[in-house]
Amino acid sequence: MARDIVIRASTRRSAFAHPVRSVQEAIINLRQLRYFVHIVEAGSITQAAHRLYVAQPALGSQMRLLEEELGVMLLERHSRGIRTTPAGDLLYEKALPILRDLESTRQEVMALGGVQPESLVLGVTPGIANVLGSGLLMYAREAVPSVHLSLVEEMSYALADAVGRGDVDLALGYEASDRPGLRCIELLQEELLFIVSRRSYPEMSDLGASSITLAQAVSHPLVLAEGRDPLRKLVEAEARRLGCPLNLAFEASSISTMKAIVAQGGAASIQPRGTVIAELRSGEFEMRRIVDPMMCRVMYLIERAGRQPLRAETAVRRFIAAMVDRFVLEQGDLIHSRRTMALG
Repeated sequence: MARDIVIRASTRRSAFAHPVRSVQEAIINLRQLRYFVHIVEAGSITQAAHRLYVAQPALGSQMRLLEEELGVMLLERHSRGIRTTPAGDLLYEKALPILRDLESTRQEVMALGGVQPESLVLGVTPGIANVLGSGLLMYAREAVPSVHLSLVEEMSYALADAVGRGDVDLALGYEASDRPGLRCIELLQEELLFIVSRRSYPEMSDLGASSITLAQAVSHPLVLAEGRDPLRKLVEAEARRLGCPLNLAFEASSISTMKAIVAQGGAASIQPRGTVIAELRSGEFEMRRIVDPMMCRVMYLIERAGRQPLRAETAVRRFIAAMVDRFVLEQGDLIHSRRTMALG
């Protein structure tokens, strides 16, 4: 299948035109065309970068190259995002059927060759899903086109159970290294935070401190997950080690219930940033980094021991490695001890 589309356009004087060529042969890379469509549909380069798992500067650079090649401005940047120019409207209108035809052609060629799509069920925790965003499945379709990916979002202990039963093939979860029958590859350590409602704990804002000791954190009334949850076990173990009583006011079986209790001022919590990322961004919740000691949990790639690899296993693992890289980028200095994932 051709990898590029060739468009011939007469040279027209503009900020983008090449001055010495009477006829310009402009090459539109298919990836650039997909990027352009995603930017138009997202309404901003920033949002499209999140959906595509591409760094924002790299995405903007690709669009500038595309505009230079075509010799015309496609996107107008403004404070709230982008808007298309008349030329951009035309390219978007033409690009949609081109990309649909390419996808249809790919599927027909694979079917003619007797290549059946493989299936993979991937599990992630709510916090990981929140950080990675809604573009995860769209990125998967481009990164591993021969694999039909289904996404399952659950707490870590539920994901480990599902992998053990064979309901989930691979999962990104936490503190699962001691589960029999599972192969767990350590990927990184993620810092945990003390989370409170800004409205119900105004004194936290007044103090102006960016950190809190673990002894102080566990002395507050807390809401945590039920006893099987790895994060709950980690907090309990650290409190015992320090000899500090754990002030557990509520336990809940869902993230949404825990966040509702925090929002109502019923308790504080100890959570990863991803779990409460929307509330932190809106200013509804406050966070404090926990020190003396720092609280971290370990993320693993979890699979059944002896699992049969897919034909596209290397591509799948490269896709998961890209997910983890994006997670690390979004979390910044809350990530510690990042390890490279084997692709084979």
